[in-house]
Amino acid sequence: MSARPAAPVDAPEHCVTPQSASSPARVAVVGAGFIADFHLSVLAGIEGITLVAVCDRDRSRAESLAQRYGIAHAVERVDELARLGVTVAHLCVPPDLHRSLAQELLESGIGIFVEKPFVLASSQARQLAELARERALPIGVNHNNLHHPAFVRLRERVAAGEIGRVEHVQVTLSVPLMQLDAGDFGHWMFREPHNIVFEQAVHPLCQVHALIGRVQSATTTLLGSRELHPGQVFHDRWSIAARAERGTAQVYLAFGQGFTRSTLQVLGSDGALEADLFHNQLAGETKTYWLDFWNSFLAGWKRGGALRTDARRVLLDYLKFTLGLSRREDAFYVGMRESIRSFHDALSKGTPLPTDATAAAEVLEWCEATLRGVPNLSAPKFTPPTPRATRPGEVVVLGGTGFLGTRVLAKLHERGLPSTALVRRMHALAPGIQATARTGELRLVPGSLEDPASLEHALQGADIVLHLATGGGDTWEKVERAMVQGTIAAAEAALKHRVRRFVYVSSIAALYTGHDCGVREIEDNVELDPRPELRPLYSRGKIAAEAALMRLWKERGLPLTIVRPGVVLGAGTPLQHSGFGLWARDNHCIGWGNGDTPLPLVWVDDVADALVLLASYDKRDLDGRALNLCARPSLTAADMVAELRRATGRDLHFHPRALLVSQLMEIGKWMVKIAGRRPGVEFPSWRDVKARALAVPFTSRTARQVLGWEPVEEREALLERTVRVYAPKR
Repeated sequence: MSARPAAPVDAPEHCVTPQSASSPARVAVVGAGFIADFHLSVLAGIEGITLVAVCDRDRSRAESLAQRYGIAHAVERVDELARLGVTVAHLCVPPDLHRSLAQELLESGIGIFVEKPFVLASSQARQLAELARERALPIGVNHNNLHHPAFVRLRERVAAGEIGRVEHVQVTLSVPLMQLDAGDFGHWMFREPHNIVFEQAVHPLCQVHALIGRVQSATTTLLGSRELHPGQVFHDRWSIAARAERGTAQVYLAFGQGFTRSTLQVLGSDGALEADLFHNQLAGETKTYWLDFWNSFLAGWKRGGALRTDARRVLLDYLKFTLGLSRREDAFYVGMRESIRSFHDALSKGTPLPTDATAAAEVLEWCEATLRGVPNLSAPKFTPPTPRATRPGEVVVLGGTGFLGTRVLAKLHERGLPSTALVRRMHALAPGIQATARTGELRLVPGSLEDPASLEHALQGADIVLHLATGGGDTWEKVERAMVQGTIAAAEAALKHRVRRFVYVSSIAALYTGHDCGVREIEDNVELDPRPELRPLYSRGKIAAEAALMRLWKERGLPLTIVRPGVVLGAGTPLQHSGFGLWARDNHCIGWGNGDTPLPLVWVDDVADALVLLASYDKRDLDGRALNLCARPSLTAADMVAELRRATGRDLHFHPRALLVSQLMEIGKWMVKIAGRRPGVEFPSWRDVKARALAVPFTSRTARQVLGWEPVEEREALLERTVRVYAPKR
């Protein structure tokens, strides 16, 4: 495998000259987020590549990812990569960082493979292309949808002349957005109205470009918009009509939708092809010499046969992968794999890159044409003020930008309590928090639990600490580091600065709540689940964090109070709450049992009220104690799904299922994974299945009797605050 291409300066931009086989590419991944994992899993399987480093400004994330793939180096800055001999860097950072980091890497003599979008303007793309040409370095862009299996088959049939001359392309992309459902409005794609085109629309637009060439003109009609926060507009439905070099196109884009539909239809002079990209299926129709009635029959028959063939192939690929008989072949992974492999294959052979900077610039022209005339009025940029000194009675909130934290900060402000928020992502702050920070009423400290210096700064002079930060991960190592060690670090800082109360927000998931738990009601003083190894990672993390904090209370006098909210609901949570059951699809909920047991529901604002009451509570009789925060509205899982159906107009269904049936199905999945030799597979926990049913009610006596906490429990009032908030806005 070639390390760095050594093409002469006057060589075509998209062509590179291979080095000797003894000089393998030395690769680094810049950015240790979600997508970097996919890059590394593919790179680890390519012969002739040496994985040298992971680079991320959060060193702990870089170290974690490097350790998982056995990579020797984890660094914080890209200027450290050249001294490590890196020849190619995969750029997996947010899009607004692409241009500056790409330029820095190229100027350091390092070629780049960049996640889409390449940059945020075609002019920037061409400037970087010129820089790469001067330095004889490669630029590849990960337009992985060009390697989607159904699209690859479609292009092959178009190229073979099956449908004649291409005349028109029609695209439908209607998808849910997890970040939108979760209220993660600080994500880059929501920060400005135009960003969604670069984040999501670039996928179909690169395919349209591949079929009909450069855009000549486009007209965009906005079909729907919504306001995420005051002044933060999100355009969720778009219609684009365009003319290009070799045909015309119509593109319908819809984001945050309940039903997924992703299709691309090519109309030719002599036939048509339609790719269903979501299901990885392809079917077509061409002219025949038969009479119309028989031609119509053949068209439907052949289309049905093609769809059945593709459906069987997708099913067999999944079963073979699950059983360990073949490699992973789902459409998304194949697209990523082939995009990355083809880039490195081109480097090693000196052949044209599959998507170079010029092609990426032309795709960006499609984005720019789509956006022409669309207003990009975004909320004013927030510049955090320099953190002021703490005031008497300062309440420090860890995790203040989340679903619960934003409400806690707002209520602290309403009560006139001086407050500080330790913030990892300043751009994710809600407008209300930004407003109180601008006036100086809220003190903002940038940092995280993994950063001792920022913890020190935040807690210096603090009176109360409200620890709401969750942490998490898909392995125990990640959960233990983020949730447990991060919590211990916060508690150590609280001890050092002699805070008056340290409140840890845990969860009822730390308790065993099965029908055989031995009590008729779960009191506040109930012990943690003594079998954490039989619970999922989140529960294990909360159990371990609570246990560590209780040791610090007993041994070193940490002024600790633990709160355990129940099933927390309110505007900002996903409609498909796991407390109701297992959502097999976003409109089909399979119950943890029959769904006829009242759930320990609680409105998020009531949880915030309890935390503010604790921050104002002067007595020490709550040290070393835990408070459950659950209302008792007599609403079951089946009730909640039915009420959501009425409020939203969605076709939602609740399916009761006996716990034993759920366990047997989990065992069946386990047996398949074992047969497939999947690593790290644990036998499904019967104890955890029983715990998920939440079959035993909670009393929450301490919060009610000591703090005077009064949660919303009347049925209609609670439904108004937790369910009807999802009703469509007219």
